[in-house]
Amino acid sequence: MTELSPLRTWLAILCIGIGTSVVPLDSAVNIAFPDITRSFGIEIQQIQWVVIAYVLTHTSLMLFCGRIGDRIGRRLVFSAGLVWSTGAFIALTLAPTFELLLAARVAQGIGAALVGACGPALITSLASEDRRARMLGLYMLMFGIGMALGPSVGGVMIEWVGWPGVYGMRVPLCLIALTLVWSLPGRTAEQRQAAKTTEMNVAGALMLAAAMAALLFTVNRLQVAGSNPWIPASLAVMTALLVAVLLRHESRSSAPILPLYLFRRPAFSSVVVANMAVAFSGFSVMLIVPYFLARMTTLEVTVAGLVLACSPFGTAVVSTVAGRLIERLGARRTAAMAAASTALGLVGVGLWPAFPDIVFMIVPLFLAGAGMGLFQISSMDVITGTMRLEERGVAGSLAQVSRTVGVMCAASLISLAFATLGGGGSATDSTFLEAFGIVFLTVAVLPALTALFMGIRGRQHSKS
Repeated sequence: MTELSPLRTWLAILCIGIGTSVVPLDSAVNIAFPDITRSFGIEIQQIQWVVIAYVLTHTSLMLFCGRIGDRIGRRLVFSAGLVWSTGAFIALTLAPTFELLLAARVAQGIGAALVGACGPALITSLASEDRRARMLGLYMLMFGIGMALGPSVGGVMIEWVGWPGVYGMRVPLCLIALTLVWSLPGRTAEQRQAAKTTEMNVAGALMLAAAMAALLFTVNRLQVAGSNPWIPASLAVMTALLVAVLLRHESRSSAPILPLYLFRRPAFSSVVVANMAVAFSGFSVMLIVPYFLARMTTLEVTVAGLVLACSPFGTAVVSTVAGRLIERLGARRTAAMAAASTALGLVGVGLWPAFPDIVFMIVPLFLAGAGMGLFQISSMDVITGTMRLEERGVAGSLAQVSRTVGVMCAASLISLAFATLGGGGSATDSTFLEAFGIVFLTVAVLPALTALFMGIRGRQHSKS
């Protein structure tokens, strides 16, 4: 931990919060999809590449950026990410063609990886180890606020200036954060020593990026498995080969990107898998609920947006008490409680009738969002607590990558399942409602099993 004055500590927290907010504020982009489609004259199916270009880049580079931050200094990498992101947002705002928009989204993904990889490690370095969970809760609070504000602020920007506004509005945030980077802690003695003795392992980083991209792209292409099964099958084989090459290289590297030794510990690897599972199930809210609100309620668009925002609002609220809960109950027991809350919320959503009362919608959405936020903080605390201080950049990146992989898998698999069950646009109201209920009651099984598993692990950990 780096000792800073109270004023500098709060300025550092403000810098991390504002700088990191440019990542969750990307939730504003979804509401701009119709305007982007009209502006560039593209088919609706093509809009998915706006998401793929960003998420694949962001996720594939996250661990490598975390390793760079551990080696050369997280403040430097965080600052570079803000500078890079500023340029990317300007390029996005001015993109004259859809192809250049996608290229700028790739650039945005690079900036998000640089910023996001160092955020958790930077904020935990501002307090002692016994307050690590509280600092992670504060980080998630700022992250949750950004995600909740994205759609509403994005809607206002679209009304004012059109789709470029959802990107341009983040340029001032980057510039404000850049004026405060001096307050962030510099390199530790361990990092300076590591910079002298550790190689960069660029080959491993490239292999990891290729394997991650292949994995996520394979899952995305499952939606065409019915008409072109050879596409996802070929991608799956490619992914397996890339993973095999990556693991072979990492096991022989003196500076591995992936902490393989930790994955041999069931207590660690199980938390990473659980984080993916809860993120997979929880993303069904942001993916499917908007269609329910549009079709099975009479709410105005603005009110429907506020109802949907109850889920990320739950994440923001629970972040204020997450640290104290983890300190009192332990990270694993808190994770069990969080997974149970997520499961309960998803079951509540799955039981919605046609035209439900607004309170009947708000409560389960809030429970699911609170559970997801609390679980992410708890799992991040376990992951960061397992790794050495000088590896905290990789730890934070690993927690976020596992969550993103779960979200990406959900985006493809849950959409495919929903459509297969008859929840498409041509379905009758009764068929739509039946498919909606089956999806949510099914995905609730994963966090329920996670709650049971984490509860058992928590009792075992407290006895040992």
